[in-house]
Amino acid sequence: MFIRLEVIMEKKKNKEKAIMDAALKSFREKGIDKTSIRDIMSESGLGLGTFYLYFNDKNSLEEKIVLDILTDLIYKAEVQCKEENASDRYISFVSYLIDELLKDPLELELISKNANWALYAKVENDSRFEEAENTLKFVLNRFDSLFNVKLSESEQIFIISLTFHIVLSTCKSSLNEDSVLTIDEMKPILFKILEKIFR
Repeated sequence: MFIRLEVIMEKKKNKEKAIMDAALKSFREKGIDKTSIRDIMSESGLGLGTFYLYFNDKNSLEEKIVLDILTDLIYKAEVQCKEENASDRYISFVSYLIDELLKDPLELELISKNANWALYAKVENDSRFEEAENTLKFVLNRFDSLFNVKLSESEQIFIISLTFHIVLSTCKSSLNEDSVLTIDEMKPILFKILEKIFR
């Protein structure tokens, strides 16, 4: 009975992933706003009705895709930080995020569009995030020594979320054709701002 349930759950997981993969492919080909649910399901090879077994609407699909991308990105960024000083580690963390986000403008657009939801959303079924219920708390757990003054957890989480929005805004600005500065010129300025925030 347990094995059968496991097989059913695995099939459900595979179908959900197929829909998400099809959505990303369609977004890249047609653009996020121009892609319909019908386009996504046609790409996935699954029936149109199957979509609603996993997602309420296109927005909820986008949110799930972004949550998956963001949790994976944040975990990988944190793992590669080796600096002993908390401030230096956080700057290394942010630098990694920027470099990765700029590799895929579509993912950057999706994350920017859904950032508020994705940063606070509950992370489920991911052993990497066992001790934290969302991505912001995961980051806070790793970088709590950044704060030199006594702040509540809510205040600390707000400041961390603020830095994420600054990072996303910096990435988007660097991709604009009329951008005055390149990302390499923006980074040192951004890092100085972050140092002042945590001073």
